[in-house]
Amino acid sequence: MKDHIHTIPVLDALRDPGHCPFCKMHRQLDKDAVDFIMGPAYMDEDIRDKTNEAGFCADHLRKIYAVQNRLGTALLIHTHLKHIQKNLEVSDTFAISGGFFKKNDSTGKRLANNIEVFQKRCYICEKVDGTFKRYLDTFFYMWPREKEMIPLVESLPGFCLLHYGMMLEHAEKSLNKKHLENFLSVVVSLQQKAMEKLEGDMDWFIQKFDYRNTDAPWKDSKDALIRSMAMLKGIVVE
Repeated sequence: MKDHIHTIPVLDALRDPGHCPFCKMHRQLDKDAVDFIMGPAYMDEDIRDKTNEAGFCADHLRKIYAVQNRLGTALLIHTHLKHIQKNLEVSDTFAISGGFFKKNDSTGKRLANNIEVFQKRCYICEKVDGTFKRYLDTFFYMWPREKEMIPLVESLPGFCLLHYGMMLEHAEKSLNKKHLENFLSVVVSLQQKAMEKLEGDMDWFIQKFDYRNTDAPWKDSKDALIRSMAMLKGIVVE
């Protein structure tokens, strides 16, 4: 399988997946996006127009603050605040309804809707999600075309449940019937075995707290709790 610029991130994650290759792709995209916005990009007028409109979620606000670029963070937040303030201004004008002038009784609802929009959007989330979707597209483009894909996927430790579900949904849209059946036979079997093993490792992890098993070997269970968190929610504990 030849590496190309559009396949390198996907192949790198498949070859060294950690707990889940798609989690690894997503974390790298997230890091790159934070580094991008806190580099010279925050001074770019086109980028600032986008960050002013979309803002940042709580998680990414914490991440850009942690970069220790106080001026960059302040500029991003300040102009975003100005954008929000402009869109939340309340007018004292009256609206015409049924031929009579009356105070606009939808002001509260309009403001609440605007606030809801601001709370749902995040420049970095949208940037990461857009690129991540292209990674998924690349994965399924390669599946029927690259013979090394099946053994590469079969060597994986499984997937977190979030990305496992995303893969199954994406496969239905991306693969024809023949390739879909092939994909499901490989990936569903892989995930079932991974989850069965993890459940068994967790069982032994718990049993190790019984004093009667103090001297028994850990087998593969020593990191079972960490692996369970990674599979359930994509949480990576260093």
